[in-house]
Amino acid sequence: LSALLNPVSWKSPATQVWIAICLITISTWIMFLKGYLPSWFFAIQFIFWRLAYNVGIGFLLHTQSNGGNFVKFYEKHIASSPTYKALLETAVVFNPKETPYKIANYPTEFNAWMLFRFVVMVILANDLVAYFICVFVNWEAPNFFNPVDWVLYIVGFGLIIFAIWSKADAHRVIGDYAWYWGDFFFLLDKHLVFDGIFQMFPHPMYSVGYAFMYGSAMVTKSPTVFYASLFGHLAQLVFLVFVENPHIDKTYNVISEPTEEETLRDKILYGNEGGGYLEKNELVVIKNFDIFRSTDVTILVLLLYVFTFAFVLDVPTYIHVIHYFLWRLFYTFGIGSILRMQGSSQAWSSRFKTPQQAFENWKNVFNMTVVMVNTTFLVVAYKMFVWTSDIEMIQDSRFLFATIGACLIALNVYVTQGVYAAIGDFGYFYGDFFVEDIPRKLTYSGIYRYLNNPDSTLGFSWYYGLTLISGNMYMLPVVIATHILGKTFEYAVERPHMFERYGRNVRSVGGLRSEMRKKTQQLRKVVKEKKAEYEKSVQQLKERTVEKKKEYQNFKAKAQVKK
Repeated sequence: LSALLNPVSWKSPATQVWIAICLITISTWIMFLKGYLPSWFFAIQFIFWRLAYNVGIGFLLHTQSNGGNFVKFYEKHIASSPTYKALLETAVVFNPKETPYKIANYPTEFNAWMLFRFVVMVILANDLVAYFICVFVNWEAPNFFNPVDWVLYIVGFGLIIFAIWSKADAHRVIGDYAWYWGDFFFLLDKHLVFDGIFQMFPHPMYSVGYAFMYGSAMVTKSPTVFYASLFGHLAQLVFLVFVENPHIDKTYNVISEPTEEETLRDKILYGNEGGGYLEKNELVVIKNFDIFRSTDVTILVLLLYVFTFAFVLDVPTYIHVIHYFLWRLFYTFGIGSILRMQGSSQAWSSRFKTPQQAFENWKNVFNMTVVMVNTTFLVVAYKMFVWTSDIEMIQDSRFLFATIGACLIALNVYVTQGVYAAIGDFGYFYGDFFVEDIPRKLTYSGIYRYLNNPDSTLGFSWYYGLTLISGNMYMLPVVIATHILGKTFEYAVERPHMFERYGRNVRSVGGLRSEMRKKTQQLRKVVKEKKAEYEKSVQQLKERTVEKKKEYQNFKAKAQVKK
């Protein structure tokens, strides 16, 4: 956009070609208005450009990261051709105050990046243009007498404005170098930056930066736009997982030797040859299941009991709801009471010969409870599933709500994996309630950089997702009660222990809220400054008015004397 607004860039043949291709894409909208193209064509057009972005650019970046293929292509076909070199030099236009671009003045990697940027500009611009043409084609005039339309427009435009701000703030933080994937070609003396929007959300350009698509879907009220938006966002996340993240890990996450503290921690937790608190293949829910371990067999028997109770016996649905809440209440108050007493007086550990033996038995009880809570809820969701909903809005958009539910489940999977990656087996089993020898160090990394307790907030999103998929309005009270019990566990058990064990090291708010406070303070400061400027201007205007009034009175007095 800045290139289009800068007249200097208009001299570049690359910019002219870029604008021409965008105009061709825009012309398809005119052809639609003339009746030459059907509406479905524009969804296909957007998919084409989106695949050009995520598959095409993704392939170029992936091969460049792993083998430097784009630089090799540049050396073979561009650098060796005087014609192509001249075209590239005329295509790249710097600021008039800077030295004109000459290939000979820059390294090969930088020149290859300049060529790559032109390819990216064409594809990204047409991807965005094609999407908004698809939005305009599928837009329906709102009924402003309908309060639902008001809500959709307010929330929709709010998401669009937020997405624009998040993209702008992301560009402010990382600049053109990272925006155009410069670190795939050459490295500056830089580290990963967590500031602004990057302190609030993980990968903001690919996560909240796409909120404008969902906002557009709400404004248009078009299922076509929603599914096109969902496809575009999912394709971008695939691009992130298979192209960007591997390159980031390879480039910035350099594996270092473990510190003395980390070595001591591992020695205590895992022992030299057994005898520790943890095993390398701990049973976490059903991960690392081993049929030859007695605890794993117990979990299997319990699952068979639940499924028999659910699918073999003819049991009313409300019994399954009661069954679920018995396990949920046991988790909140039973497991919660054990942890509270353990944290205050080591009540659980005192009943066993060794701390290791106490923790081993605790792990079995805790993991069994987690499995039963989640399994019994799945049974409730299955039993309460209805394809024909009593709510007209849900019934009319049954597949749409099911899709949103699936997205919430996917969000929960991402959050759960992020939580487990950050805290590991030790955190999953609340190890710091039991193991006193571990150094008392609290770190906020991974998903905890943004939220203090993501597991008790976004970690419940799969419950709401299953509610939307079930299509049963009676699922909602069950989920709300579940979330309340989850937050009760957090505030009654986890928080007091955190403050007792880690004291001042406990962060009051997460990165998201911290940055929001920072932005709010900055906004207040700007408003205060503008208010002061306004009051100063008003005061100056009053003073000038008084002076002019005095001048007029003096002039009038002199005129009367002359008469």
